[in-house]
Amino acid sequence: MIMNTRRRALGLLVGMAAALRFPQLPLAAAAAKDCFDSKAFGPWKAQATDTQAGARISEVQFATSGCDLRIEVLVAASFEGKIVVYGDPDKTPLPKKVLIDPENRLIAWSEDGKEAVNEPLCGNCTAIVDNKVSIVLPLACAPLFRESKSIDLAVRLAGQEECRFSLDGESLRAGLAWASERQTALAETRAEDKCTSPQGCFITSACCEALGLADDCFELRALRRYRDDVLAHEPGGADAIAAYYALAPSILARLPREGRKRLLLFIYARYVLPSAVAATLGLNALAYRLYRRMLRDLADAFAPEAMLRQWDRAA
Repeated sequence: MIMNTRRRALGLLVGMAAALRFPQLPLAAAAAKDCFDSKAFGPWKAQATDTQAGARISEVQFATSGCDLRIEVLVAASFEGKIVVYGDPDKTPLPKKVLIDPENRLIAWSEDGKEAVNEPLCGNCTAIVDNKVSIVLPLACAPLFRESKSIDLAVRLAGQEECRFSLDGESLRAGLAWASERQTALAETRAEDKCTSPQGCFITSACCEALGLADDCFELRALRRYRDDVLAHEPGGADAIAAYYALAPSILARLPREGRKRLLLFIYARYVLPSAVAATLGLNALAYRLYRRMLRDLADAFAPEAMLRQWDRAA
């Protein structure tokens, strides 16, 4: 408790300091009854719906310095994997030739240090959209996810620093086992029409994770209660919740890599904590205004134009 209080105090101090530099930050009916669950396993976030199971890391930590990329990793219960590579829009936007240049490589090593994969980066990838590209990992990566204690991978772009990172295989497999069990249970729940609101509050969770707070911290519990017990029962509440779940992941994906933690602490101090306190005190209208203002400001700065129009219609 003392440690969490200190973390919150630190978050408020950093948030207020960030506000000096960020004075102004340049919500589909499934959300009300959605079969979804997630749980952290080390660096992995296991996720399950009534039809899918998998695990993801939203931002890997590079073993090498000087990498101006952000990489997200997703692995399905079948051990098929995908990475999403984001360029830095201000420094190093992804060049179009990343899709065809054979010098751009994806490399993976087995535990004995031998290369298991060394292939063109875009053997199977999407077009570059919003400064990101999704890459299906070669099938040779699946045995590494299935058996290795740790998995070493690298993305090498021509003329740039090799971005190498390690993935924890043991916690990945624990997360996938949990997600597979939850998928079966959620499928049964879906068949009985007893799904509940999703547990995740994407932006709030990201802010609390930046502070080192647990998934059942005061802020998340307060805002989940407000969402499920208050907002979901108000006119238009289900639409507002749905619009949030459609918009929030895109906002988080577009937050700049440099200064990301400082920005999350600013969001926590300016919006998340005040909204959670208001919800706890029963000041529901204030809690809604604060959270809606947060989404509006973040959407203006970071949402794709099409999703911003969707938010405008829902809000």
